[in-house]
Amino acid sequence: MNKMGGILAGIGYSTIFGFSFLMTKEALEVLNPMELLAMRFVIAALLMSILAVAGMIKVNFKGKPIRLLALMCLFQPIAYFTFETYGLANSATNVAGIILGALPAGVAIMEALLLKERLNTLQSIGLAMSIVGVIFVAVFGQGYNNETKPIGVLFLTGSMLSAVFFNITSKKAAESFSPVERTFAMMWSAAICFSIPALWENIKGKGNLGYLFGEWNRTAGVWGGIVYLGILSSVGAFFLINYSLSQLKASQSAVFTNLVTVITVLAGVLIRKEQFNWSQGLSVILIILGIAVANSSFRDKAKS
Repeated sequence: MNKMGGILAGIGYSTIFGFSFLMTKEALEVLNPMELLAMRFVIAALLMSILAVAGMIKVNFKGKPIRLLALMCLFQPIAYFTFETYGLANSATNVAGIILGALPAGVAIMEALLLKERLNTLQSIGLAMSIVGVIFVAVFGQGYNNETKPIGVLFLTGSMLSAVFFNITSKKAAESFSPVERTFAMMWSAAICFSIPALWENIKGKGNLGYLFGEWNRTAGVWGGIVYLGILSSVGAFFLINYSLSQLKASQSAVFTNLVTVITVLAGVLIRKEQFNWSQGLSVILIILGIAVANSSFRDKAKS
């Protein structure tokens, strides 16, 4: 196993995801959420199809549990990116990063509930710290940043929960589908589901499709972000996640999810000049420390 390669892949996907919030925020200044999601995943789906036709990747869904795969796709990308995009439209970038940083804790809680595992004291403390971090940004973050609205926090919490259920169903789907097959299904399910309402919105609002696809000057300034989201963040990052998981233990690979929060917050503060106050700083500390404590206790349990 190539441990260093797995580490570099972990750093790679966390960096891509970290900046994806910034790219999404920039694109939403020009496009509405459904337009952005449609463009993003159509690009990703077409790229996956080109790779398949060229023989660079192999997909075969015959005789496999399609319902399970569909359930996985429902949680992510469909539900997850719907909640995330509308959440980012009503929240600051750093707030989004902090809330979604609670994902590992949510996954751990769901696994404990579904597997009927009892949490020990240290695990409970670690998970509680992460949850308190989310509560801090939800309660106090709005008072310091007019960009963050209650509905935005609600949507972002929904995206985090969708990702939690995706992790659970993805583990089950991995027994029958390869990483490439899962990624292929995710990209096409999102492309179809998001393109239909995007087209309908434009036909209903403008009477034609020209507003979405014909007025290139409207989207010229954000095409870099759209391509970033469609190719790097949708296809590239998922490939890096799968490679990292193939080279490292699941607990080792999951550690890099924490880095997404840090990169997202720093990108929002340094590039978009968003405010960063004591409650957000405390939230970052609580979430990361809480996850670290919970993960260290899981490793200790595994060794015993």
